[in-house]
Amino acid sequence: MGKIFRWAVVLVILVMLISGSVAFYTVFFGGKDLVIPPLREMSVLDAVDEAERIGLEVKIEQIDSSIPSGTVLAQWPEPGTKVRRDKSIILKVSRGGNRKGVPDLRGMESAQAVRKIEELGFAAGDILKIHDDSRPAGTVIAQNPAAPAMTGGERKIELLVSLGPVPRDGRIPVPDIAQRDEQGAKNLLAESGLRFGGVEYVSTQNTPGGMVMSTKPRAGTMVKQGSSVQLVVATNRAAPTPKKPEPRDEPQPSGTVSPPAATVEVAETPRQIGPAGPVKPVLTPRQQELAGATGLLETPVTPGTSQATAPAPTGPASTGTAKVRYQVPPLTKPLGLKIEMVDATGTKHLLGRDVKGGEFISLDAPYVHEGVVTIYLGGEFVWQERYK
Repeated sequence: MGKIFRWAVVLVILVMLISGSVAFYTVFFGGKDLVIPPLREMSVLDAVDEAERIGLEVKIEQIDSSIPSGTVLAQWPEPGTKVRRDKSIILKVSRGGNRKGVPDLRGMESAQAVRKIEELGFAAGDILKIHDDSRPAGTVIAQNPAAPAMTGGERKIELLVSLGPVPRDGRIPVPDIAQRDEQGAKNLLAESGLRFGGVEYVSTQNTPGGMVMSTKPRAGTMVKQGSSVQLVVATNRAAPTPKKPEPRDEPQPSGTVSPPAATVEVAETPRQIGPAGPVKPVLTPRQQELAGATGLLETPVTPGTSQATAPAPTGPASTGTAKVRYQVPPLTKPLGLKIEMVDATGTKHLLGRDVKGGEFISLDAPYVHEGVVTIYLGGEFVWQERYK
């Protein structure tokens, strides 16, 4: 009887040890048998049903967006992640409403920025002006609310506008207004306290017609307030070719030699330099084809910025181009930035790389019928806009 009792005690101890081992493994090493499904772009009801069906708990966060209310914009963890059964998944869902994307107005001439605000259905708010050595007078330095942001049409957009550098002994530098249109350049001269001194048109195919190439005196020259400044503006009209005088048959004394005909050489238009670097040449379709075939077509990029052009879709012809502009907020360390577009041809990945705080991203993405651009920073949804 004692022997049977001892064996029973041993069996109970073994069962306890095995149960404890299984529980320990499940808690610390096991249980990662669920794969997070893709739930983005689904309705919130369908996404919750799908998550709860496989044993996940769901938390919902609502976000302002132009996308219809109830649409899942982002999820965490990302699709394909393995988790335990008691893991919670976070769904970021569009709140919808009549909210619109705030435009980026920095660098625009103030009157142009106000027109842009009104064209998009917003109202222009207060305009504060301060002296700034790095911006020509009359250009927008900052705005409130800052872009990118979503807000209602009734929200006023306030502007901080430059007065230009502080005058020193009654003298100010000529502003750098290259690569601006002629009328905008005239407005900036007036805002700077300088007079418009006329236009010199230069025939060239390397700069779009109507764009300011340089000024006389050149940018940065210290002049008295009220001095006149001349604009050098590009025109794509060919300069008139002077007619050659017809040669005259005049008798010449014997023994003399006729001087050789004079050869006139036309100097090539120098490559113009604007505030953002070299002005990009404007090529004809045939020139673009030849440049692309030989690998000579280049796109200048402003220092400190990232500019890219999304690949054109191989399916139907594009019906529009989304101009995506995003300023990375201050960061303590680089984070992964991902930009995606969804249009009639499907989902396209426009950008995916690590970025630093303050970096400015600029890219143009063609779309078919309608495009929805979504930006994720560090795996978190930050911005979404619809383009038509």
